[in-house]
Amino acid sequence: MKKILMSVVLLLVVPAISFGHIFMIESTPAPQSVTKKAPEKITITFAGSVERAFSRVEVFDEKGRKVSGKTGFLENDTIMEADLQGPLSSGKYTVKWKCMSLDGHSQKGKFAFTVTE
Repeated sequence: MKKILMSVVLLLVVPAISFGHIFMIESTPAPQSVTKKAPEKITITFAGSVERAFSRVEVFDEKGRKVSGKTGFLENDTIMEADLQGPLSSGKYTVKWKCMSLDGHSQKGKFAFTVTE
């Protein structure tokens, strides 16, 4: 009986621990997307709130120049966004994001999108 009870407890606790990390749900523009019209800002939605002081979004052009401004936060800090500095020209852009969840776990990632304007 104790083994069964312990197994049930582990089955309930382990997934909660595993999914303690937040992760990116979606972004605008989408990863690897090709768009004719350059976006005015980058928006990334996470599956949980981020710690503002340790979270950011940055966008770089093909030459590695930063083309984004300050990171903003929306929707109870589950959405990060960055305005872009001026209209983007045609080319490939890389979005790099880094965030820390409220429980202290750090995540980072990157993706690209292309403007064909």
